Amino acid sequence: MTMVAGSLTAPADPHLRRALQAIDTATAGLAPDAWTTAPPGRWNSAQIVEHLGKAYGRTVYILEKCLADGLPKGRPASWRQRLFTTLIVDVGYFPSGVQAPAMTIPEGLSGRDALASARQALIELDAAAAQCAARFGPRVLVANHPMLGGFTVRQWRRFHWAHTRHHVKQIARLQA
Repeated sequence: MTMVAGSLTAPADPHLRRALQAIDTATAGLAPDAWTTAPPGRWNSAQIVEHLGKAYGRTVYILEKCLADGLPKGRPASWRQRLFTTLIVDVGYFPSGVQAPAMTIPEGLSGRDALASARQALIELDAAAAQCAARFGPRVLVANHPMLGGFTVRQWRRFHWAHTRHHVKQIARLQA
């Protein structure tokens, strides 16, 4: 892991490091009321960052379970799942309007707490992904995404970068 000026450690993986940098850039200097401003029925910036942190943390949980059990848990994806994985992971297109999995729905953290939680979860994700890659290899489907099927470590990293980029754009629109 590397050090970033004025912050905790940053992920070694370039995709996860870019995700952290994007979150930091999008939230830099947000006033307390800016964290909680959003149109009716939409998530505010604090909720978006909390959602990202929960998504990273859920992946950490799954990867650590694979490590503890000593075996990968990914299953081959259906043709439809492969199509969406290609769009998201390989092309970088993250569709709008997809319902977030229940375990990633924000619960109301403050902006500052959501940011700290997301940053910590990204660091933990980087470590767990590196351990899985070393233990199981780069081509193994280590764990399942709840909607997209089994992912390799590389796919998990790229997924979280695409997912983060999608939500950072939402934060930018909220602040404009």
